[in-house]
Amino acid sequence: MPLAFGSDAPVTPLGPWAAVRAAAYPSEPGAAISVRSAFAAHTRAGWRAAGREGGVLAPGATATFAIWQAGELGVDAPDERVARWSTDPRAAVPGLPDIAPGVELPTCRATVRAGTTIFDTGLIDA
Repeated sequence: MPLAFGSDAPVTPLGPWAAVRAAAYPSEPGAAISVRSAFAAHTRAGWRAAGREGGVLAPGATATFAIWQAGELGVDAPDERVARWSTDPRAAVPGLPDIAPGVELPTCRATVRAGTTIFDTGLIDA
């Protein structure tokens, strides 16, 4: 069953990393999904649910992305019995930020939509 996340902005604050954290660390631990699954649900899956191409950066694709300032990157493997994500840099599996409860969530520094900068804290123009 495909799973896609979104936001209820402007009714609630826009906070994609908070939504990913809530899915990975819910109040009912048995309902948790992996950080990587929650990240995919908030990126590629939203595009797919809308019936549109997108949600990944690829050569030739329209550039729509956000640049985030984050702390330590990690590998999402909460269950040692299952090695789903390689820690070997040659595997090209990117790490995701540590978003465990109590850790500061990533901060958006810039947003580009269809190749046009629509939000910038000075990162792009610097």
